Amino acid sequence: MKRFLVISDSHVPVRMPDLPDEIINALKEYDGVIGLGDYVDLDTVILLEKSSREFYGVHGNMDYPDVKEHLPFSKVLLLEGVNIGICHGWGAPWDLKDRLLRVFNEKPDVILFGHTHEPEDTTKAGVRFLNPGSLAEGSYAVLTLDGGEVRFELKKL
Repeated sequence: MKRFLVISDSHVPVRMPDLPDEIINALKEYDGVIGLGDYVDLDTVILLEKSSREFYGVHGNMDYPDVKEHLPFSKVLLLEGVNIGICHGWGAPWDLKDRLLRVFNEKPDVILFGHTHEPEDTTKAGVRFLNPGSLAEGSYAVLTLDGGEVRFELKKL
């Protein structure tokens, strides 16, 4: 079993001055962190990379250019036998899931995304779409992978 802290849309330093202490202090409790973009500044990304056991991240549409150079647009992870696509998202929310499905050559089991600032756990086209919401608005998630089982628990700061 592995547990991952899933965060998106922290918007540091635009919407919050730093990552919350609650998040920083919890990083070592998890097997890794999955960051879904819109950190905004590279210092936040580097802090997450250095402070977590494993860091998997993609950039978002509001990230500074150095973050976009440092992190990919999308990524596919194979964790505990689960094929997970990660991508921040972009554009209008109403057809975002269709666009996200087209990002990945092979359909993943799960797509983790951000962008909308709305927590979500839905299924479309046989893919489970999970969004932790916006950290800047006090929302994040814990992803637990256990023998192919996927649990997604939304949390509030």
